[in-house]
Amino acid sequence: MDSFELGRLTDHDFEVVCRDLFSDVLGIPLEIFPRGRDRGIDLRHTGPSGTTIVQCKHWPHATQATLIRRLIKDELPKVRALAPDRYIVATTVGLTVGGKEELCGAFAPYVRDTGDLYGVDEIVAELLRRPDLVRRHFRLWLSSTAVLQTVLNHGKYLRSSWLQKRLQSIADTFVPHEGFERAKQLLDTQQVCVIAGIPGVGKTTVALMLVAWLMSNGYEVHEISQDVEEIGTVWRDGTQQVFLYDDFLGRTTLDASLNKNEDNRLLSVIREIQETPGKALVMTTRDYLLEHARLQHDRLAAPDVSEAVSVIRLTDLDLRVRGQILYNHVHHSSLPPDDKRRFAIPEVWRPVVRHKNFNPRLIEETLRLSARRGQDIAAAMLENLDDPRRVWERIVENELTDEAVHLLEVLFTFGSAGLEDLEESWGWYRKEMGRAADGRTFRRALQVLDGTMVSAERGQVAFHNPSTEDYFRFHLDIGRAHLPELLRALVRGEQVRRLLAAARMADGTGLLARLREHEPAVAAAVRGIGDDVETGLSDEDESRSTRLEWVLETADLLDSSKLAAYVMRETLPPFTHYEHHPHLVSLADSLDASPLVSQEHAERFREEVADAVYGELVESVEAGVWYRSIALHKQLRRTRSRASREPVTQGLVQCALEELGRLAAEPERKPRVANLEPLEELVDFLMEHGAEEEHPEVFSVVYRRAERVFAAREAERNEWLRKGRILRDPSESSDAARDHALVTELMRKLDDTR
Repeated sequence: MDSFELGRLTDHDFEVVCRDLFSDVLGIPLEIFPRGRDRGIDLRHTGPSGTTIVQCKHWPHATQATLIRRLIKDELPKVRALAPDRYIVATTVGLTVGGKEELCGAFAPYVRDTGDLYGVDEIVAELLRRPDLVRRHFRLWLSSTAVLQTVLNHGKYLRSSWLQKRLQSIADTFVPHEGFERAKQLLDTQQVCVIAGIPGVGKTTVALMLVAWLMSNGYEVHEISQDVEEIGTVWRDGTQQVFLYDDFLGRTTLDASLNKNEDNRLLSVIREIQETPGKALVMTTRDYLLEHARLQHDRLAAPDVSEAVSVIRLTDLDLRVRGQILYNHVHHSSLPPDDKRRFAIPEVWRPVVRHKNFNPRLIEETLRLSARRGQDIAAAMLENLDDPRRVWERIVENELTDEAVHLLEVLFTFGSAGLEDLEESWGWYRKEMGRAADGRTFRRALQVLDGTMVSAERGQVAFHNPSTEDYFRFHLDIGRAHLPELLRALVRGEQVRRLLAAARMADGTGLLARLREHEPAVAAAVRGIGDDVETGLSDEDESRSTRLEWVLETADLLDSSKLAAYVMRETLPPFTHYEHHPHLVSLADSLDASPLVSQEHAERFREEVADAVYGELVESVEAGVWYRSIALHKQLRRTRSRASREPVTQGLVQCALEELGRLAAEPERKPRVANLEPLEELVDFLMEHGAEEEHPEVFSVVYRRAERVFAAREAERNEWLRKGRILRDPSESSDAARDHALVTELMRKLDDTR
């Protein structure tokens, strides 16, 4: 760290830094003194040797002449009234020898000598001698010119234009809090951190600051935008890399299903990163999406994921942190000075920071959007906190053109869309309503929205933030969109899926009722989704079976006999050829459970599936492939077939014994918890069939290895439980009166007219 850009600090940041710095320099504890506006005390120490006052002047853009004039005019009378034993000045203005001598003479005898006058150069020099102090103050550390150059400027470290845009503005307003410290400790110890929390609480902000922290230590940053597989394409052995996967489960429950087999790949990547020095992974998600996904994907409940989760809670944003967040956003906003000064009034800021719905994103969006309208910002902020939908409702329903609103309605059905797809679907929507749908009108609508409600980068359009997307789900649910026309304008299968997913949500009853009302149009759109799905090799891959299971779920949701009849036609023989067996079994269960499917058809399909699974099971047993054989055996049992088939148990036992012998003959490696589940399954199967008595030596070898793996798992679990207790146990309790005084003093700075 060769210098600091102290101008990036707020007045409060500078005072807190000076408190810790001069406490160390002087060897005495200093307090930030909540003062009346004319007392002239920033930092103070009172002891047997007298009173020491440190005056902090954070005027990074002022000249030395201005500083000297204002100090002599405004502060000298206060100093004479206070008569301290020692008076020290700390300022972000540069001081020359002549300037120091002039101030020393004016403030004698309270300033003992020029050594009590610290200009920006002297402060930087003292900070450079104390790297531990610098790293304790995250915003100070971030103002280091070396760090800034790494974090904000070097393409060598930053592989994302979105990150380049976001990091600098976030660095100006970020306030470290308990949640950030927990996440940082977790990343330090595990190399992986999943940051969860409610919408707008600051998950992405924390993730970006963690990324900045690692960048300053030489890590390259790679943004993952679509799938965890992207990590493999940019992974370089021997290079320090951090991978940022923001909203890895999507922005709403509409997106909460992971891509093909991604839960398994994600778990593999997490384990690989944890075992590879110089690699790190930071992910964010809404907490309720994480819980929703854990119900769908068992692997996300594994210790590798659950022990890497750090939840940002509203309680992390205590009064002091909320006050600093509000101050920073107002201080750095484009509001006129008079509007900023209003927030210095306690009656204005107190209801905001104490509001039960306090939310950093709402604060940011209100300031960003309202600054242009000349309205009462404080009143608008409270209204938006009372009802977060107001941020967007007033704009969407009263201020946007029809073509812009129609673009947003179509975009909701995509979530994120390429320009061509978005324009095509928007064009059909407008034509269905008899409105102008030319390219010029589309581009004008997009221009109005870009940067406020949507972001358009590299030919891809997405909502600017999740709260906008949430609002449009509400917008569709209460019937403000032209649903019949919208249904006829859908051009991609994912649009149909997202509308139906929104209708399935607890607060989607209005949309569901309208989709049922227009069931023929929905059924036509569902049938229009292509049949050319390639069957994958994994349970989580897509296939014709999974598509038809979804169609049947939709039929049940809409009570659509047309869609149910379509599924029955599509599942007539020889449908089971080349399909993934677990998908077939699941589809058979869905046919059996649907009230719209005849029992005769469901039973016939189930027997066909059982025949297909049994045939492959026999082939797998004959080939001696244990893990494939036992998986098929489980699937056959799941089909609940009524027909009797020749048993293959003896063949399965022989396969299992061969696999056990292979494991016992392998050289022993370091125990891996990931290997425990298949090993347990193998041993349990053989014990169930009495093979232990016939092969005691082989079992003994495998048992010893299994015990070591068990011990490794328990040790890992106990260690993380211990760390979790430490992380959840803050060392300091909050002093409400102290915090209120600090926030009061902080907000007063917005009234500073210098």
